[in-house]
Amino acid sequence: MQSRPPNAVILERAKSLCNEACFTVALQHRRLRSVEPEDGAFIFRWHADLHFLIIALRRLRRAAGLVENIPQVSTVVKTALQEFDSSLPNLSKMRNVGEHLDDYMLGIGRLHAVQRTQLQVSSWNGTAFTWLGVELDIDTALEAAGLLLRAVAESVRQYSGGVDA
Repeated sequence: MQSRPPNAVILERAKSLCNEACFTVALQHRRLRSVEPEDGAFIFRWHADLHFLIIALRRLRRAAGLVENIPQVSTVVKTALQEFDSSLPNLSKMRNVGEHLDDYMLGIGRLHAVQRTQLQVSSWNGTAFTWLGVELDIDTALEAAGLLLRAVAESVRQYSGGVDA
């Protein structure tokens, strides 16, 4: 078993992972606002891109969560994570159902209110994705992602000026 890396390493990796996730969020946001070559053959391309956006947003949140365990800078990111979650209150539900479609299809998903008949029923108006009775606004998501990345980057700057692990 590997030992826990030093805090400075965790912070730099968290920042790198958050940066990658933010680029992915921006890519998906752009794709959702554009016409893509496969649109003629795959009319639900927007649906796939929305699910990729959800995954990227959750990956960003998990990467930023690494910073919560570093006491010297955790306050900045904890606040940013609370704001991120507040801006995207339905993100976890969408991600969890999307990642466990098999369980929901079989009627054994953890969220008992989610029915198998809801799994492929959604709408998209160019800004808001409505699915499972909840909504995700992609503009809000893009802004929330950027704010979270900035908080992680600020934590790295603060830590660099403080004690090294």
